[in-house]
Amino acid sequence: QTKEMINIPCAACFIALGQVPNNERFAHLVELDHGYIVTDDACKTATTGVFAAGDCRSKKIRQLTTAVADGAIAAVEAVNYIDRK
Repeated sequence: QTKEMINIPCAACFIALGQVPNNERFAHLVELDHGYIVTDDACKTATTGVFAAGDCRSKKIRQLTTAVADGAIAAVEAVNYIDRK
């Protein structure tokens, strides 16, 4: 707003865009925490057979690497769930 420029010494910078969750349409299926889907470490929700991965779920770090890891975890857990059926 002031157009003042400052220099912030740092080793890395992460830019976060679009950090407002858009999960309200799933509120009737899963628990939400401030708009984020609540899961356990295996990306399982409290609803049997429903998994969530990436930045839509409630977690501490929202970066590409954690979203990709979530996808791998959720996929394996979903396959295991289907195999048990």
